[in-house]
Amino acid sequence: MVGRLTEDQMDILENMIGSSPKSFKLLYSITRDGRSAADFHQRCDNQGPTVTVLYNPRGSIYGGYAGVSWQSSGGYTADDTAFIFQLLFSGKRVVNTFRPKNVSKALYFCHDDSPHFGAQDLKAFSKIVSLNTDGTFNLNGKLAVGTYYHSNNVTNENINNGIMVVTEMEVYAVSDEARKSPPKGTAWRKTPNLNAEYTSKMTEELSLIKPQSGRGITDFRLLLVGPIAAGKSSFINTVMSAFAGRVIHKASVGSSDNGLTNKYMPYPVRQEDGSCLNFRLCDTPGIGEHSAMDVVNLHFLLDGHLPNSFQFSHSHHVSTKTVGFIQKPTLSDEVHSVAFVLDASTVGDMSPTAIVRLNDCKRLAQEKGIPIVVILTKIDKLHEEIEDNLADIFKCQEIKAVVDQVSETLGIPPNHVFPVKNYHSEMETEVDMHGLALIALRKLICMASDVLEERISGSEDSLAESTAITESDTA
Repeated sequence: MVGRLTEDQMDILENMIGSSPKSFKLLYSITRDGRSAADFHQRCDNQGPTVTVLYNPRGSIYGGYAGVSWQSSGGYTADDTAFIFQLLFSGKRVVNTFRPKNVSKALYFCHDDSPHFGAQDLKAFSKIVSLNTDGTFNLNGKLAVGTYYHSNNVTNENINNGIMVVTEMEVYAVSDEARKSPPKGTAWRKTPNLNAEYTSKMTEELSLIKPQSGRGITDFRLLLVGPIAAGKSSFINTVMSAFAGRVIHKASVGSSDNGLTNKYMPYPVRQEDGSCLNFRLCDTPGIGEHSAMDVVNLHFLLDGHLPNSFQFSHSHHVSTKTVGFIQKPTLSDEVHSVAFVLDASTVGDMSPTAIVRLNDCKRLAQEKGIPIVVILTKIDKLHEEIEDNLADIFKCQEIKAVVDQVSETLGIPPNHVFPVKNYHSEMETEVDMHGLALIALRKLICMASDVLEERISGSEDSLAESTAITESDTA
């Protein structure tokens, strides 16, 4: 495990620490090593300078640097190099350094405490913390910058969103040596060549994947969710184009303050001969300040209660009394996998509302056992050379940085995050654009297939058990 800090974030911390180039070695991870103070001290005491990093579910990253080794006893300890820092707030890059105003009380050493800066200016937790059902951790510590550290007029709520809940907490050893950067031109993700041979092989492979026989299920339902203007509808058109062999504009695209899509629209995808494939790409209204796509409506959508072409309203929620509501949905009606579609060029500018809603959607989907991927659109806006050379995007460090940032903000593994470029101004099909879209699509379909197979198997087991009980009662 190498940790979640990106190279860009390490560069920022290196500048904050000063003096010389730095390397960062992961010592402790709350998800990997345990959630007690004893676990922290076992791995981090006597390790020299360290940086503690907290990642919360609202997309904020903050922590503290200690220039001396952590110890299990000693109380207040002086450290004129210590500081508390901020790297992200609600998914946006916000960099702040909070230095001690009372150096003699910069750190606090106690066997019951994890990293503790000042008088609870930042105290991660004491003794042991609880694990929530969604995989987050309720830290029992406190963030109160301003006592022994300068607050720089930044409120604590504007550092940690007012919550001591994290998806991850890490402690890195910091040493005085330059980090080894990957050689220029080295791919950060291994993928096949995005040529005509590969896309042809992919379209053939995906055309053969079908839901497990039985229960009358003919299609995988792949749901697209994301902010307004992120490119959900354009991704649908790009996938359609890859299979049709021509540029398709079936799903409505364009610009609008409230988005063009206001319905739940499952689109079938056809091959060049007109035959339908065994999956549907389901478009939804964009997430925004006044969007109808919130947890309540998404709950009913994921469970299959909403009919095709259902029109949402931001003024009221779906209920069991809503016209068209499907009272007893089948497996065919349910959603089998979800893709969060995000604009790669504006990931750092997503509104707090969008980040909260995406994280709420993620937790809801995970509770229902529905897998999630992220599709990053508009990658050509990240670097001027990308538009003309999509085949080399997995060598582009700017794209890797955004993939890592999204992974951290949403708590989704990097290998579930897929950069793509949708059709926008192109008049003719482009093989490399198809290749990127098909890589993401394959992941969505394969995950949906696994989920559906498990649900069918579980339903059959339940039916067999129920039948056995009935026969036993009859006997």
